[in-house]
Amino acid sequence: MTENAPRAVPVPAEPPRGTRRRRTPRLAATSGVLTYVFIALAVLLPVPYMLQLPGPVFNTLGDYQGDPMISVSGAKTYPTDGRIDMLTVAVSGGPGRDTFASQALGALLNGKETVIPTEAYYPLDTTRDDVTASNAVEMSSSQDVAVAAAMEQLDKPYSVHLLVDDVVAKSPAEGKLRKGDRLMSVNGKKLDSDPDAAQIMSATVRESNTVDVTIDRDGKSEDISLTPGDIDGNKAIGVTMKQDFEFPVDVKFNVDGVGGPSAGTMFALAIIDELTPGAMTGGKHVAGTGEITPDGTVGPIGGARQKVAAATEKGATLFLSPADNCAEVLSAADQSKITVARIDTLDDAQTTVEQYAAGNTSDLPKCPADGADNNEKGQ
Repeated sequence: MTENAPRAVPVPAEPPRGTRRRRTPRLAATSGVLTYVFIALAVLLPVPYMLQLPGPVFNTLGDYQGDPMISVSGAKTYPTDGRIDMLTVAVSGGPGRDTFASQALGALLNGKETVIPTEAYYPLDTTRDDVTASNAVEMSSSQDVAVAAAMEQLDKPYSVHLLVDDVVAKSPAEGKLRKGDRLMSVNGKKLDSDPDAAQIMSATVRESNTVDVTIDRDGKSEDISLTPGDIDGNKAIGVTMKQDFEFPVDVKFNVDGVGGPSAGTMFALAIIDELTPGAMTGGKHVAGTGEITPDGTVGPIGGARQKVAAATEKGATLFLSPADNCAEVLSAADQSKITVARIDTLDDAQTTVEQYAAGNTSDLPKCPADGADNNEKGQ
């Protein structure tokens, strides 16, 4: 070999087939750290959703924190038995609270929780205090309306007045109407003692260029003329209103920390049960839900799946479902464990409970499983 001949450079041998090259410790460590980072993000990353979960259950015929949940005075009452459960929905997330991606995924998998976009329920500027205040107002209103519906069902007369609840600053009503004014008539249409007075007032304002209102202020009648203006894109005079009921009985509710209007139907049933002889349930365990109007119409609510889960967990054997919630109730994971009856009115609800108490389950109004006629019966 000559001195200038190129030197041979050794080439690393290929590893035997079936063997793997080992990763360097640094690469393996980096990969592991990234995995943990991605997991942490999945667990801790807030998402714009809120979760509906089964909430606490309250027996409207029983006690709450040592006192009756509903007590009636001013009329003869009767002992009762069994349970008429009002159902609630717990909410995770929403304004002022975070929901994390892992929670949302878990809720989708367990079948008893519902994941909904927060914006579908609340405007972006809604605060937690706004939600709490709104829920409290709705609960208070639902109690008054439940009493009114029960009085209607029992043919007990009552009166209702429409009051100014607040006046919007720099609105047509400012300086003319005051909080507490009793609205007697609008453009010649009687408002006082009409359960639909708020709707009549609102419709008249929308349809009129001039609104002539007769009010009662501190026992004196006054006539006031207003010109509706544009308030947040709506034709309005700038007042919020509330109903003030006068009932022949005094009903007290002991429900702290629960909001919303969905207990109205169960409240009304419990009041009727206390004011009529015998136990409406026959000692059985009934649960249900539904917003109610003074004339006894039962309206749909949110969280029906969660309420079915809560009812079955507590051992209820009959679930009263508003007609418009039937599809959601029948899709609930636990609905096969309980008898479901469809209700459209308070009278439907009372009749259904009484039939069930008597052992007549064959003729209960049922939720149609396939979109059939809502008047179809049988369970």
